[in-house]
Amino acid sequence: MQRFDERQRQHGHGLPDVDEFVRLVSKLADDAMRRDEERRLAEMRRASASLRARLADRADALYIISIAAKLADMHPQTLRKYDREGLVRPSRSQGSRRLYSEEDLERLQIVRRLTEDFGLNLNAVSLILRLVAQMKDMLQVLDSIPQSQRSHAIEVVAAQIRVIITHLGAEDEQARR
Repeated sequence: MQRFDERQRQHGHGLPDVDEFVRLVSKLADDAMRRDEERRLAEMRRASASLRARLADRADALYIISIAAKLADMHPQTLRKYDREGLVRPSRSQGSRRLYSEEDLERLQIVRRLTEDFGLNLNAVSLILRLVAQMKDMLQVLDSIPQSQRSHAIEVVAAQIRVIITHLGAEDEQARR
């Protein structure tokens, strides 16, 4: 029997060496894993580009109340209440439907944080939102002063205002850049 196996191997008809077979299978598995990884990376790049495009489109998007409520993870009735209270001011369509912008959705998240995390009532939230708006205005004035004319006191005040605004979850545009 041994002679038959040797003759088949000599003529190229025998079974491959076990080590050679294991190397071949390992190489095929490695190649398959590499191709799979390259495919997943390509899919991730496409998904990332698609997400960036959708986010860019959302910058000036407007959402009806049902969609805005889902995006904000709130009940539509809560959004109506916040509108009545003046905490958020969505624009209106010609048919008087509320249209929520990304800025409105961010404001809803701030209101949620102030009510849920800090336990504030809506009157306190309204007061804080007005104070934040005033602080943002002050920051714009402070930021408009040329660097050469700024004093240390102005820098400290601006930094403190930014800390307060950030803590409330109402970062100003300049701080995000």
